[in-house]
Amino acid sequence: MRLKVIYLFFITIIAAAMSSCSSGLKSKNLNQTGLLDQNGNIIKDTLVYTNKVNFRTAIPSWATNMRMDYTIVTNVVGVTNTNFQVIYGSNAYFPNLPSSPTDYYMINVPWANGEKDNYVTVSYKDVDKLNELWFDQINRRGAEDGRVFAIRNRDNDRGYWYDGKKPFQEAHPYSYDGRYDYYYFADNGDIVYKGGDKNNKNKNIVVKKFAGAVIVDYRRVSRRWNETSHHAPDIYRNTGEWTIGGIYKMGIAYDEAKNRFADGDEPTDGVYEFIVARKKWWYWKTPTAEEATIFERQYYSTDFMEVLVLNPHNNEGWDYCLGVDAYYAYYGNYKANGGAMPVDGFTAENIPYMTDEYTYLAQRPEYVVPMLNHTTTFTDSTRRWKFLAMPGHKY
Repeated sequence: MRLKVIYLFFITIIAAAMSSCSSGLKSKNLNQTGLLDQNGNIIKDTLVYTNKVNFRTAIPSWATNMRMDYTIVTNVVGVTNTNFQVIYGSNAYFPNLPSSPTDYYMINVPWANGEKDNYVTVSYKDVDKLNELWFDQINRRGAEDGRVFAIRNRDNDRGYWYDGKKPFQEAHPYSYDGRYDYYYFADNGDIVYKGGDKNNKNKNIVVKKFAGAVIVDYRRVSRRWNETSHHAPDIYRNTGEWTIGGIYKMGIAYDEAKNRFADGDEPTDGVYEFIVARKKWWYWKTPTAEEATIFERQYYSTDFMEVLVLNPHNNEGWDYCLGVDAYYAYYGNYKANGGAMPVDGFTAENIPYMTDEYTYLAQRPEYVVPMLNHTTTFTDSTRRWKFLAMPGHKY
């Protein structure tokens, strides 16, 4: 039975909000998205970056399930309307809502042709409308040029849509042995790899299954480069610019993905990375010796999920393309690297955050964003990851 998470609590947070604007983002974009008040004005800073969260009533499960490094303080002194305080070992983003928030947000959905060009007013509860906006984006409804977005695979460095010399949706004649090497969005929103697996290049394989859309924000992702933290996930900052995200269940679980796709530098190896978010963090002990550690999301069933975001601020400088980011909850051991299943760290308490879409559907983005406590950007040329959503044809 699917868990439905209902937030029936009033949160008061006393903390200074840190600047979360990403370099390169236009300030006018940040000023045009956000929670709307009763008069239709945008309320900013509804997420704050802090290590203390205060509650007047019982502590909700997400406040302790999402993090392991916390201390609970009861009978808090000197803080009004607070009976419980959760203190974490480091800062993170948490809700900072007004006392009577509306249900409506102004969000930015590139290529959807909504109000104010890409800006749309929508209720976080209106799942049907949010789904429609996701489809408007992937189908480039606002462009009206007959093209849709498709996603180029990892090492496929072929054409940007205006190039015309090496279209990314054509078969590769040489090293790829005539294989197609891209993903397309099926009519139902599923993501399909057109390039087969290691054994058959002539298959269309569903790798991610669409499960609904939610409001999230664009994130700025950076890396960790020191030995003490090289097992940690990407560092990210929330920009405060609200957009649409598509919830995707895995079409193929970890073990099957490894058997069918993992294959050195072959095209299918990129498919494996797109499923498990396998990543290498390089670091240097000495000027002459380098080492790497590998992370793989060990999703042992197809119930596991992520939220995909098509990010115009992470498009490698190509105006007509969108970067591909994934937000997800993950509690597994980063050092496991293909270890026994289930993964150390997966518990009955945190499994719903990794597997149950109803934990996120029709929830306020201020609650959704902190629950998605990991980020992977699949568009980063410095990692040889050239995943990029580009204008193309449907199949």
